[in-house]
Amino acid sequence: MKNTFFIPEQRTPHFYLPSHTITWEQDLSHLKQVFSAEDLETFLSLYSLAQENTRKAQKKVEKFRESHRDHPEVLNLLTYLYLAKRRIWKANRLIEENYAKNPDYLFAKINYGDLCLRRKKVQKIPEIFNKKSSLQELYPNKKIFHISEFRGFMVLMGFYHLALGKREAAECYHYLAERVDPKHPSTKILEKKLYHIPLYKRILFARSAKSLTLKPK
Repeated sequence: MKNTFFIPEQRTPHFYLPSHTITWEQDLSHLKQVFSAEDLETFLSLYSLAQENTRKAQKKVEKFRESHRDHPEVLNLLTYLYLAKRRIWKANRLIEENYAKNPDYLFAKINYGDLCLRRKKVQKIPEIFNKKSSLQELYPNKKIFHISEFRGFMVLMGFYHLALGKREAAECYHYLAERVDPKHPSTKILEKKLYHIPLYKRILFARSAKSLTLKPK
């Protein structure tokens, strides 16, 4: 299938992941069911604008939301814009609202899960994801997942297992995210969290190595 990436099942000592088919193509079928043709065109233009001019996009998305108050993807786009402008408090409130109103929407789950991790509420993660460790288990009737869905879930699970102290499991999830979207900021942030050595530790290691090198026999 064109523009798809097949990930075979993964059997690790830490978790089992069934095979997944990933796509780069955006599925608009669900949007066509709830938006008029005009609103769909507006939403897609706002989505593009958000990547180019967050200030201008924010006001337009807020206006668009007035006629689509509870739509999960509109709330998600506005959350992205608030985060981009570092309006963290407003973004967090919108994350909570989206999850409360759209608990089955994957990005509402991912964003709320991330919020819980930031608030040190690690125990909430299994409940948010129905105790599932893969998208295929979470959405058994869905055959293909967008790259952003797969990467977002893998990164969130990586941070979750890191918070539990299960570093090797977190590394496995990072590996899967890195395989499909290595340049995405969230993949890089997880990588840095896993493998970056703070400057003070590098200095200590260097001093230790030097003292061992100069130690007389």
